[in-house]
Amino acid sequence: MIERRIRLRRSRDVQRVYDEGKSWAHPLLVMIVLPNDVDTSRVGVTASRRVGSAVERNRAKRLLREAARHLYPEFQSKSWDIMLIARPELVDASEEEVEKALSTLLERAGL
Repeated sequence: MIERRIRLRRSRDVQRVYDEGKSWAHPLLVMIVLPNDVDTSRVGVTASRRVGSAVERNRAKRLLREAARHLYPEFQSKSWDIMLIARPELVDASEEEVEKALSTLLERAGL
């Protein structure tokens, strides 16, 4: 589980990332990134109803949180707000595939 202090929790912060952030897409997920004024990077995760049933959405979010937890040391050096958005294909992916996809997006974003 991602520590509470590094989670993006406030709706106004999430909305700011959606409105002002830059996005990168992968077949499994979309990542939106925005620099923040906090001393740490924060991560938010979401899955819409397009992803599937509640069980599938929860699985997708768990996979994204776990991938972010493993890769957090790579992007914690700077202060970023990062939203991870699940795509329907993510439900059938393995943990390794999700982690690789997130790593690819972080690389493309220069984090």
